[in-house]
Amino acid sequence: MKRWIYGLTTVLLIFLIVWLFPPGSIFVPDCELDGSFEDWQGRTFLSDVEGDGRSHNDFKKISWATNENESSLYFMIERFAAFSGKNRLDARMFFDINANGSYEDLVDKYVDLSYYPNNGQVNARIYTVDGRLKGTYSGQWGEISSAGGSRFEFSLPMDELRVYPAQTIRFYITDISGTQLGRLPDQGDIQWSPFPVYFQSRLSIGLACLIWLLLTVFFHHNRIWFFYYVWGSVGLCCLMILLFHGSLVEYRLEHYTSLILHHLLAYLDIMTYIFDKAPGTLLVLIKVDNSWTTIAIDIENSGFLEMCIVFGLIIFYPVYRWRKRIGAALLGVSGVYAINLLRLMVVICLIHKGGRDMSFIAHTLIGRLLFFTLVIALYWKLITKATLKKIKENVQND
Repeated sequence: MKRWIYGLTTVLLIFLIVWLFPPGSIFVPDCELDGSFEDWQGRTFLSDVEGDGRSHNDFKKISWATNENESSLYFMIERFAAFSGKNRLDARMFFDINANGSYEDLVDKYVDLSYYPNNGQVNARIYTVDGRLKGTYSGQWGEISSAGGSRFEFSLPMDELRVYPAQTIRFYITDISGTQLGRLPDQGDIQWSPFPVYFQSRLSIGLACLIWLLLTVFFHHNRIWFFYYVWGSVGLCCLMILLFHGSLVEYRLEHYTSLILHHLLAYLDIMTYIFDKAPGTLLVLIKVDNSWTTIAIDIENSGFLEMCIVFGLIIFYPVYRWRKRIGAALLGVSGVYAINLLRLMVVICLIHKGGRDMSFIAHTLIGRLLFFTLVIALYWKLITKATLKKIKENVQND
């Protein structure tokens, strides 16, 4: 009777934890077009030096971001303080939609921006390369002159730019005059792969946890060991991914991964930037073309998926006793994390030395080959070798 009470209590506790778990990331506020700029603090940005543009069009910083479940690109532009703070700013942003290094293809776009500090009005007009207007967006999204008149924000729909989530694009901003005055960055451009799609439902996760737990107990009680191991390990892996995606665990994992890479790459003289409110975002200077690339260390590139897999496989692994399972699972998680760091280091170094043309070879071929080779070796050490040893002992005892 006590076992059923303990079991029911455990089920209720798990259900409550899942139910009260934050359904999305509450650690990074959404961007809002409200003329207030607190939500841009700590986000991804690139700055420029003063004096390379006209007094009222001298760009100081550009920031970019996305919101979860929203197909819009958000930008914030800041200029060095003009003499009066009332001067109008006119700028033009160029978008290389297919990220091939050319800004004159039919799919490419440019956006004309006008900012009026007297009332904070901002106008953004999207054009094709041949000058056809695609859309106009406006609002009081800028800092008024009495507050400084130096910053404004705006957003562009992905549909109008013909960009899909996770598509790699390039962009830069210049003075509206068409010259290179105040260009940001001074040379090259910024490469970015916006990925705003994310969804998590507390109710569905809670029900999934209950179903998984009940079937796991059923298989264990009836000694159906094969299904117990497969259902338990795979189900635990999936539930961990659902639970921790968008949580403080994933936030810290991505942030510390980018932080460690930032310090390691500094020893190799590779310039990088990290940002507090953009966890997992690493801005890397590509030496060959003197351009900037945004490396997104998200749920895939952080090694989080593989860490959940190896944890689930070992926790339900019947060869080890429980204490050894926990130790082996933690060792496996640490090993996968270290292997992923090495993979990212290799990928970034190759792109830094070989340019963006090396991205496919570095990431898809060399990086993945290195990662999966080392992970398979780790699986062999923690799972396969122990299994073969147990089988050998059973054969010798027979």
